Order: sequence, then structure tokens, then C-alpha cells
Amino acid sequence: MYTDRDFGFTEEQMLLRDSVRDFVRNEVPEDYVRHCDQNKIPPLDIYDKMAELGWLGVAIPEEYGGSGLGFVELGIIQEELSYGFLELAVLFYRATVHGAHSLLTYGSEEQRRKYLPLIVEGKFKSSMSLTEPNAGSDASAVQTRAVADGDHFIINGAKVFNSQIDLADRTVLVTRTDTEVPNHKGISLFFVDPKTPGVTIERLETLCFRSVGTNRVTYEDVRVHRDDLLGDLNGGWKHLMTNLNKERFSLAAQVTGASQAALDCALNYAKERVQFGQPIGKFQAIQHKLADMQVAVHTSRLLTYDLARRLDAGLACRKEASIAKVYTTEAYSRVADEGMQILGGYSLTPDFPMERHFRDARLMRIGGGSNEVMRNSIAKDLGL
Repeated sequence: MYTDRDFGFTEEQMLLRDSVRDFVRNEVPEDYVRHCDQNKIPPLDIYDKMAELGWLGVAIPEEYGGSGLGFVELGIIQEELSYGFLELAVLFYRATVHGAHSLLTYGSEEQRRKYLPLIVEGKFKSSMSLTEPNAGSDASAVQTRAVADGDHFIINGAKVFNSQIDLADRTVLVTRTDTEVPNHKGISLFFVDPKTPGVTIERLETLCFRSVGTNRVTYEDVRVHRDDLLGDLNGGWKHLMTNLNKERFSLAAQVTGASQAALDCALNYAKERVQFGQPIGKFQAIQHKLADMQVAVHTSRLLTYDLARRLDAGLACRKEASIAKVYTTEAYSRVADEGMQILGGYSLTPDFPMERHFRDARLMRIGGGSNEVMRNSIAKDLGL
């Protein structure tokens, strides 16, 4: 793990970083992570301990029971958690960004006072329900329908790749409420209890992220009260866009921590593995691989915290968020791939975490907006 104490953090931020780092070292050993991954067990016991330490409320205003800090602190926690267990950081992110920041950005005051203190206490988990069989990169093409019925809406449709909805108390459900207007203008968001009658959740088998996993969900005549509308009716697309930069920042912080872990795994192995009479780290071919991996991790960290400070300053940063998402996720893939090469045959076994990094890295170039879509966004910001 990097030890640079002049990365632009304040003393308080470095204390937070060191606290999370110690927590991960003590509470999230590799054998625990491997057990969760292989047996599809979400790390809810560790999540509860994080809540006790107050980390789930780090960026929630004090009036709702949080600490009122910012995105730099969110990044620090996510990076350090991901160093130990990427899916644990994703659990944290779904509470603090999908849940808390959705409410802070477009939730009503009543919804904030009801749910934010529960998020701080670790008593409330949330998820995002956006992707559909025919609506992925083209997110505005969602067809799940919500039809007004007095004080309620009746919801019918299907979602896919809904991670954590089986653990969630509420999910941010993206629906179509007006079919007579262009796609972007007829979308509404609801905060739906997944245990509501008519909701069916089916776990999917996946290559990676096997601890928390992901799901296929169907909604059949699901009744949701109008009070569970998040934000404006038919204003859902605008609300979604306000949180995308925060989501991409979170992904960047997560893969930066995971990349550092993969680098450290490969580096330690290269120092210990002896071939031809010397550690393989003495061979220039291996040294150059590790040097390139270090360049990728360091650059990822620079992009991540530059974006965090822009978010904290309230600056427009759509382009920077897309750049960070593209670079950091592709850097993680490169680092994990080179790590596999350095470890050789051992990389294919669960005795080392590299094979998990290799699997997890592949997802991160897809989730949160595919990197192809990110490049389209960057090109648009360049005036193309």
C-alpha cells in the first residue's frame, strides 16, 4: 500500500485513511474475502462494523446525523475498503451515493429525515434499478411502466443486473410515466421496497462480484404510494444525470484501491519467487511490468482525487468524471492482467487474490456506463 503522506490530504483526512486502512487489515483478511467470494456471502457483518464507526454518514449533513464531510473523504474510504475487498466498498457506495446522495439531491425533506439517519446507523440499505433487457447504454429506453392510480402508481416491467436489491430496504426504481413525450422527458424515479407484493427477485450466476451478486427482477402490478416518488414526476432523467458524476467518481476510487492491491500482490510475489537463481523481480522484464503498473495506479489516484476536489468545490466536471472512469477502470484491467502474467500458474488459483482481481476488473469497464459511452461523452464535451 502506498505511504505517500503528501498527496494533498489534510491531517484529518490522513487520520481517516489510516483508520480505514487499519480496519481493513484487521477485519478484512484475504481468507475472509475468499470465503465470501467463493460461497456468495455478502460481508454484512463488516458493513455493520463500518456503521458503528460512523463511516456510512461521512458525507451526510450533520442535521441528519452524519459527519458533513465531502467527496475526498468518500474517496479515501472507498479506496481503502477496495484494497481489501472491492465488493465491500461497493456496499458502502450504494448506501452513501445511490442511497444518501439520491435523497440529498432530489429527495423530499420528509424522505431525507426518514431515511438518512437510518443510512448513517447502517439500518438501511439501498440499490439502483435502472438496466433492462433492452435498456442498457441507452438508459432512456426504459420500458418499466408506472401508471397513476389515485394516491398510488401501479408498476409493471422487468429489470436486470440489479445488484444488491435482494439486500436492500429500498431501491431507486427508474420507470416510464409518460409514453407520449420523448424518452428523456417521460421518466420518473420511485423509492420502492423490494419486499412489496408483485416484486420477484432472481439471483444471476456471474463471473465476478459473486459475494453480493446481481439479480433479475420483475414487477407485476406493484402498488407504490405517490409519497415514494423521488423528485419530480417525469423529471427522473434530469435527476439521474445529477448523480452520474458522483457514481463515476466512486468507481474510480474503488478501482484505484483494488489496483493498488493487485500491484502489491504482484510486487510481493516478484520479490519472493526465485527462478534461475534469483528473485524474478531482479529481471528487467518483470521490473518494467511492475513499473508500468505503478504508473497506472498513481495516475488513477491523481485523477480520482482531482475529481473529488472538483465535486467538493461544486465545479462542472462531467468530462473529468468520464475521463476518470475510463482511465481507472482500464488501468485496473491492465494491472490485473500483468499481475496474472507475473504470478504465472499461481494466478489461476484462489490461493492468491489475483484471479479475483482479473475477474472483477472486467466488470468495471462495463458498469456505471460502458467505457465506449464514456468516450462518446468526452468527445461531445470536446465539441465533436
